Amino acid sequence: MQRIGIVLVLVVSLLLHFVNLRQEGMANLYYAAGVKSMLMSWHNFFFVSFDPGGFITIDKPPLGFWLQTLSAKIFGFHGWSIILPQALGGVISVYLIYVLVKRYHGEGAGLIAAIVLALTPIFVAASRNNTIDVLLVMTLLFAVLVFLQAAEELSLKKLLLAFFLIGVGFNIKSLEAFMILPTFYITYLLAQNRRFKTKVLHLLTATLILIASSLLWFVAVDRIPPEDRPYVGSSETNSELELATGYNGLGHFLGYGIKIPGRQGQTRNPVSPRPQDSSPSGVNVPNITTATGSGFSAGNTRQLGGETGLPGPFRLFNHQLGGQISWLLPFALMGIVIALYQFRRQALSEKSRIKLLFWGCWLLPEMVFFSIAQGAHRYYLVMMAPAIAALVGISYITLVNWSTSEGKRRYLLPVAMFVTIGVQASIIVGYNEWRSWMLPLVIGAGFLVVLLWGWQNRIYGQNKYHHTIVVAGIVSLLIAPFAWSITPVLYGSGNAAFPYAGPDLNTQLRQSNVPGSMLNLSGRFNVDTGKLENFLASHRSGEKYVVAVPNANIASPIILDMGQPVITYGGFMGSEKILNAEKLEELVASGQVRYILIGSTNGQQPEIEEWVTVHGILVPDVEWQTKPEHENIAQYGGQNSLQRMPMRLYECHI
Repeated sequence: MQRIGIVLVLVVSLLLHFVNLRQEGMANLYYAAGVKSMLMSWHNFFFVSFDPGGFITIDKPPLGFWLQTLSAKIFGFHGWSIILPQALGGVISVYLIYVLVKRYHGEGAGLIAAIVLALTPIFVAASRNNTIDVLLVMTLLFAVLVFLQAAEELSLKKLLLAFFLIGVGFNIKSLEAFMILPTFYITYLLAQNRRFKTKVLHLLTATLILIASSLLWFVAVDRIPPEDRPYVGSSETNSELELATGYNGLGHFLGYGIKIPGRQGQTRNPVSPRPQDSSPSGVNVPNITTATGSGFSAGNTRQLGGETGLPGPFRLFNHQLGGQISWLLPFALMGIVIALYQFRRQALSEKSRIKLLFWGCWLLPEMVFFSIAQGAHRYYLVMMAPAIAALVGISYITLVNWSTSEGKRRYLLPVAMFVTIGVQASIIVGYNEWRSWMLPLVIGAGFLVVLLWGWQNRIYGQNKYHHTIVVAGIVSLLIAPFAWSITPVLYGSGNAAFPYAGPDLNTQLRQSNVPGSMLNLSGRFNVDTGKLENFLASHRSGEKYVVAVPNANIASPIILDMGQPVITYGGFMGSEKILNAEKLEELVASGQVRYILIGSTNGQQPEIEEWVTVHGILVPDVEWQTKPEHENIAQYGGQNSLQRMPMRLYECHI
């Protein structure tokens, strides 16, 4: 019976992660272009090059994209093949949380933890995308599996392996992997009442292993002369170490890692800081999140603060984040209360107390981080999902057992149910189209289960119908997250660069005014670059780079369609100072590049644009654009159109 339970949970997870996966297309075109480039040479593979010519890297560490490249090598380069590692990683993570919780808290707690993780909406959405956070979660759960045994046994070997795996996680998502480190240090130090000096020595040794496993690739890349490797994209100093600690580290906490397109030096927590909305012709095809207001229906409420909402103590329960992660957060927090109570009463074995402490120490710091971070995206919330799932499983089973005992603690289960139902109702009420039917369903089911619980305890005692009502209770709490979790399966996981779940996905598709040829079933934009690419292909005469463009938004579809080297001279957003006029002149003079696109950067590359306009010959728009630019901008105008200058193509010779 136990095996049947986890098999059913894994089947649910498989369905949520794999059904309709092809509708996601190439997902994030920036990362997809990088994988295609990495397939073309070992040089590109090692350096995680964004373009086939090895001009610039993508802005993340290598390991996650190495796995995507391996998958594409085995199954062919398709959208689903580059998403496959994340989808598998999500299913594996569900099984790992089951094993971890079951080992110390029983089968029931493990099954509940697994189904909670499987039905966490943002976890499902991120698993159906080529962002790499789910791979990080999987890696960290493997580290936890080893670490908890190390803490139990004070085993140095297992501790070293656990810290090594965190270092592997650093090679997936940089400092995001280190968010779990305080939990490891605190838990290990408190794992045994004695041998404090031994534990400190163990942790110091493990930290050295962590540093070595984390930084080996980064140091190796930085030691290679810049002329022999791609420029490190999104870095300030052409350094992988600086990128890991800056843009990919503190930048996402302080906000300076998120740049406003077209405005160098300014930062914000934007609706869509990396829009997939530019065609090579400069057409301002509006991102769906722009067209519908941060991805939210105009009829929905609590939409302030862009993608994540305004910082504050209740940010995790707002419209943007609440439906992604917080449906069962009150129950998870109840697990921490239970841990404190049982610590005081010494009601648990030392092993079980340490495991409860571990999950609480994982959850609380991340709640603080996501409540105040200036540059986080919604899909980063998957880092909280395992801790919430584990604590919900532990809390629910504990409160069920207490509900049949004497004393005040038997009332904690209905209290936890009422609070959780209240939080779920507050999230649902912000969605006009769903609240009319979901609000009565969630509230009614929750209250009915609580009433049945009290009735069966009073009349029949704790045996009759007990297991049925236990199952009904957890099912009632999972109605809303399940409904949210199936939306990525039905409608796609939202913005290609920033996956999320919820009713807004359907609203996006219906309210978008984007022409059908530019919008696939998942709400992704397929930028039409055909005429430009045909022009470049027919006029190429031996140049290494088919074209030089201002930013990765323009370069990505060209790389994906043509598979040819492209110079992205302004980096991802167009604001990076990678090339100067002298270097560009050398590239042109040596015959490496002939055609250069300028514009669409609001003057972020004045030196490049001045040199091109002086030394280049303007190519008539009719030769490489579908229609004149002023018509495109008029048709597809929006808030982003104000940030875009007309694109111009120049032919340059020296």
